Amino acid sequence: FEYVYLARPDSTIAGRSVHAARVDIGRRLAREKPVDADLVIGVPESGTPAAVGYAQESGIPFGQGLMKNAYVGRTFIQPSQTIRQLGIRLKLNPLKEVIRGKRLIVVDDSIVRGNTQRALIRMLREAGAVEVHVRIASPPVKWPCFYGIDFATPAELIANAVDNQGEMLEAVRHAIGADTLGYISQQGMIAATDQPATRLCCACFDGSYPIELPGETQLGKNVVEHMLATAARTGVPIQEPEG
Repeated sequence: FEYVYLARPDSTIAGRSVHAARVDIGRRLAREKPVDADLVIGVPESGTPAAVGYAQESGIPFGQGLMKNAYVGRTFIQPSQTIRQLGIRLKLNPLKEVIRGKRLIVVDDSIVRGNTQRALIRMLREAGAVEVHVRIASPPVKWPCFYGIDFATPAELIANAVDNQGEMLEAVRHAIGADTLGYISQQGMIAATDQPATRLCCACFDGSYPIELPGETQLGKNVVEHMLATAARTGVPIQEPEG
């Protein structure tokens, strides 16, 4: 999730520019999930590099269809649903003269709860977009993160509601109000990082946690931090999962 959303675009991880990785993810996304449209726009800020890559690969023009209020924080990590929804409306404003009458490809970094995309698509349609095709620069987020990120229960994750992949895609597409929806594959995302899969944590995408987690009754936000603190205090190392 560092490459997808959390890391600054001007940072470097294992010798790979995060910005370059995000642009490459966009190119791969265009090859994997093409769609006919008039304009590619990104959801600022972390969706923009992937949108640029998508436009480059597809040949569809890139445009700035959304203005971001720099004084509103990241809506994904706000503490409540009400604040997140309000934050989305305050954070993003569509440029009507750019998107009116257009078939849009909207590239975003991820879908976690679906709050941002649902509100955003409604705003774009109100501003005159005739079609809204959503493309996501990460695989479906289906498992909680216990490393301090603010989604700790499966019930919060919109892609976790349906097990069947095809049914899940249709359910999410319908829930957010998009004309079509496409995610990059996990293999495509990993390839863009120039790192082997064994060096990356993809637990929120595939459920494979690098550190064995405690029982359900003990799970919650910051659980891994607590485990590490306990290990440091007691001198008993954390056991890696078998296999």
